[in-house]
Amino acid sequence: MPVFIDGHYVDEDLLGRIKDKVNNESPNGITTHNMFYNKKERELYCVMESPDEKSIQQYHSEFGLVCDFVTPVERIHTKALQNTERLTAIGELSARLAHDLRNPLSVIKNTVEIMEHKQRLSIEDRVIYFGRLNRAIERISHQIEDVLDFVRPINLTLNNNLVNEIIASTIEKIAKPDHVKITMPENFVYLVCDSTKIEVALTNLIMNSIQAMNNSGQVDIRLFEDQKGVVIQVGDRGCGIPDDVMPKIFEPLFTTKQEGTGLGLASCKKIIEQHGGTISVSSAPGKGTVFTIHIPRNMKPNISDPANRSDVARQGKNTSLPVAR
Repeated sequence: MPVFIDGHYVDEDLLGRIKDKVNNESPNGITTHNMFYNKKERELYCVMESPDEKSIQQYHSEFGLVCDFVTPVERIHTKALQNTERLTAIGELSARLAHDLRNPLSVIKNTVEIMEHKQRLSIEDRVIYFGRLNRAIERISHQIEDVLDFVRPINLTLNNNLVNEIIASTIEKIAKPDHVKITMPENFVYLVCDSTKIEVALTNLIMNSIQAMNNSGQVDIRLFEDQKGVVIQVGDRGCGIPDDVMPKIFEPLFTTKQEGTGLGLASCKKIIEQHGGTISVSSAPGKGTVFTIHIPRNMKPNISDPANRSDVARQGKNTSLPVAR
């Protein structure tokens, strides 16, 4: 039989009469295990077994008691477990973020100290030292953005966008290694979406592809249209994803990297699902990985925004885009 806890507001005179009337087991199958009284607040709490909440309310009404609340103990346990899991996740994320930020911060600190001690720096030295600083700052920014993209609420700003422009803008902002080639789709596709959020998702996918190839290889980006919507694929020719890792890659905080928050792919999934779409992955060890995004066409832009009207008006026109090499 389920266990419940209920609460009442009771003065001391009524409390005495209740204690005299409440037996260990009532005729209707209700068993009172414990009673706790907060004298200062005049609150009585009872822990009891009962077929359901309504039976407890009826049982106590016979003594002149009105239940302020009746809650299954199982629900209390569940909430406590959820809070514990949430705190554990926050602790793990904080520890991981602190660890990942320590290295680039050390680089910045050491580089600044060297530059302070060297009063006269050649142009070549300046280029080297400022390059170190920029890379460390970019790394910190990437870590922080990963966390913010995952934890902050997603409020979509929907417009009719040329997907090719979103892809091109994404690539321009990525620090692409010299030995990586990114191929752009040749066909033009329009989609109602939040271009900024889709750019965040594509950035994570492309960066994952580059890292999977150890900063050397080719990333292929493809665009398709079907009856339901738009399909975007990001594929690499890297090491692939092991079968035992595949089911976990979209889980928050899961990562196989020594550095990283483990929130990149989880953020991607969150963004795509907010658009009403899906993201899936296929991979062959040693051959590469392909992430497939599918976003439906049933999302309508806010055409009250003048910017949206200009986007819609240009639909169907060819747009010249840079091709990443």
